[in-house]
Amino acid sequence: MKKNILFIILFCLSSLAVFAEVSNLYFMDYLPYRVYMNPALRPICGTYVELPGISTVSLEVGNNSISINDFIQYKDGKMVTSLHPDYGDRDALYKSIKNNTIIHQELSVSILGFGFRVKERGYFSFNLSAREDLTGTLPKDLFKLALYGTPDIEGVNRYNLSSTSADASVYIDMSGAYSHKINEQWTVGARLHLLMGLANARASFSSFNLDASIDEWNLNGNGSIRASVPGITVELDDEGHITKINYPTEFKDYLQSYKPSIGAAIDLGGEYKPLPELSISLSLKDVGFMYWQNSHKAGGDIDYTFTGIEYKPEEQVNYADSLLKALQASYVYDVNASPYVSAMNAKMYVGIEYSFLKNMMSVGLLSRTDLNACRFSEELTLAYNLRPCSWFGLSASYSFISGGFSTLGLGFNLRLPPFSIYVAGDYMPLYYSKEGIPYRSERLNLQAGIVLTFGCKKCNTKPLYTPTDFAQ
Repeated sequence: MKKNILFIILFCLSSLAVFAEVSNLYFMDYLPYRVYMNPALRPICGTYVELPGISTVSLEVGNNSISINDFIQYKDGKMVTSLHPDYGDRDALYKSIKNNTIIHQELSVSILGFGFRVKERGYFSFNLSAREDLTGTLPKDLFKLALYGTPDIEGVNRYNLSSTSADASVYIDMSGAYSHKINEQWTVGARLHLLMGLANARASFSSFNLDASIDEWNLNGNGSIRASVPGITVELDDEGHITKINYPTEFKDYLQSYKPSIGAAIDLGGEYKPLPELSISLSLKDVGFMYWQNSHKAGGDIDYTFTGIEYKPEEQVNYADSLLKALQASYVYDVNASPYVSAMNAKMYVGIEYSFLKNMMSVGLLSRTDLNACRFSEELTLAYNLRPCSWFGLSASYSFISGGFSTLGLGFNLRLPPFSIYVAGDYMPLYYSKEGIPYRSERLNLQAGIVLTFGCKKCNTKPLYTPTDFAQ
């Protein structure tokens, strides 16, 4: 199957962009989801029940490097690409790409969840979710190959692809949390996760280079693949190289071969209120590991040569089949692969919120840090929150690092007792093309659903402000 390399890379990176946890929800205290970001926090409503499959559907997809407008621009009223012979500027596109472009995608679907107050000082919550996490890294030289092809037709064109990697996991997360209010100033909480892994795969290279000339292309380096996928069988040749991979055709075959892959994680959180209107909070989330069984492992030195071509971006080249053949011809399968351990994608949240007008409005600042060794990133979000009564809430935010002055965070909550309907996202695009494409966005995260809430405070019937409020 022949595809245009550059189009595939850029379209996938710029059109898929998402964080599975929406920062806006941290300050929407009529909804229960702040308890999953910081176990010390609790919603204003005394009890909540998540409806299976529709209470929490959260998606994040994104990259740290480029957006659609880096590849597509408007010239003389027409939408053109950076490769346009008259208007295009592939040099500008290439300069905008980072040395390593990291793509990331998370998906979380709540299966069951509930929470309730325990006497006056405690709050207990439980959740069962299906989660999926994917991270990939693409080196800048891969874009160089896609943009410029092999310009040196007499010598050797060298490309360093060593940072290429991919890591994907699918697992079930069962967790329980308890929040305890020590006094009027201090609240602490913890959440324990019991994890059951369904599948995992990681591919990486210690070295990986492409030398391309008019006569031949040579792939050389060293790499490895490890995976935990129940039910698959691998056919080998006499030298241990993979010739064929057989996947289970029925779900019962998957279950019969499944060995439990288990893990554990912990969330820790605290909240300090030096003033009734001021809240300072901190949490560490998903600090833990997964022990993967049903393991497969292959690796080795790569030294594969195939007939070279002079690639031009305007042409379609089938080089994926050649790369697959190179790996199959070079990798030796480990028939005695042992179970392995992987770390969870840990996060840290630091939040500051100041409320006013009887808590009907507030402003908040939230720092989120991803602590995964393969994907360290930071985001800072400023939010304004309006909650005049228990049946309506609105949050607007801006994320400084990834916002790029082209996105806005929005959260909306409408409560029709006992149903609370909500939609929230951090990177809602502000700029669209005539075709409706959000061409300035690098990422987008969304969460939506319906949750049952009980024991919420009544609407505040006082005016939005009084002279007494300002005097205080």
